[in-house]
Amino acid sequence: MKEHRYRKIAVILTLGFLGAWFASLSTALAAYPDEVILEMPVQPLVGKQEVVPTTCGPLISDTSLPIKTHSASMQFLWAWPITRANFTPNWRQVSAKGDLSSLNMAVKFTYGPAKNLEINLAVPYIHNFASHYDHSLVLPNYGRAADYGGIDDISAEVKYLVLPESEMRPAVAGVFGMGFPSGHASHLNPGRLGTDAIGSGAFTFTTGVNLYKWLKPFLVYSNIWINTPVNLFKSRNDAVRSRESVICNLAAEYPITQRWVALLEFYSTWTWTNISTPQGFQSTSTVLGVLSGIEFLATPKWSFAAGTSIDLVGKAGSAKVTPLVTVYYSF
Repeated sequence: MKEHRYRKIAVILTLGFLGAWFASLSTALAAYPDEVILEMPVQPLVGKQEVVPTTCGPLISDTSLPIKTHSASMQFLWAWPITRANFTPNWRQVSAKGDLSSLNMAVKFTYGPAKNLEINLAVPYIHNFASHYDHSLVLPNYGRAADYGGIDDISAEVKYLVLPESEMRPAVAGVFGMGFPSGHASHLNPGRLGTDAIGSGAFTFTTGVNLYKWLKPFLVYSNIWINTPVNLFKSRNDAVRSRESVICNLAAEYPITQRWVALLEFYSTWTWTNISTPQGFQSTSTVLGVLSGIEFLATPKWSFAAGTSIDLVGKAGSAKVTPLVTVYYSF
């Protein structure tokens, strides 16, 4: 009964978010003619007369050009990661021994306080589901299905454009971020089959660089980030072992029309800590994947993107397929 109640709450929250968005979007679409496109921040190339096409930006990778000064935007994200297999420490795929999925919802607020500077705050919610768990993984007197939901780690990021784009040089932005351990990362209940493991259980410091270049007709993005966690829980019983990791992403957008943009991304997370050390549910693992998607620029204020990511190879983690939809609103 409790599992059904949580599922109902998750469905109601999702439908509420979607209903509010569709209602607002319908009103906005009725107010603007078809020839109007989204007024996103666009920086003309030095020495070029052409204007870079407007896009939403990548779904997983981060952008390089900060938002316009004193402008703000909101992003709403819905994702449904579905575990299709587990990765072994030897890069093989094995059965996940159960049906595992999550409902992820996040809100991200972005603001430009000064020229070439951007700050943002992301607040995610996750609801994990597990069912048909293998009997070998279930303790006596516990069921084979469980679910749990809560706030994931809240993160903040500062981005500064160090070098603008030129004919030969890509735009270069420096990034510093921090993740706060606001999730439910410790004192896990064995009866919940790992679904109550939310968040990293660490303060995670991120430093990196974002690159961007318009290689007509493609808009190309790249990220190289280093994540350094400071674990709060050292006990083996807490099942929290956050690891240092490097994120390397590459994304390309192809404007089909003024409103429609095709998107392709290659994402990866690399963990170099000895994988044989104790590992918990929230531990970072090595994974490489690809995402394909489509973007639609609806009005000067509203746009959305949708796609599906597929984890292709990895080491000591989960292989997931993740459909996702995101909505942008510019103030």
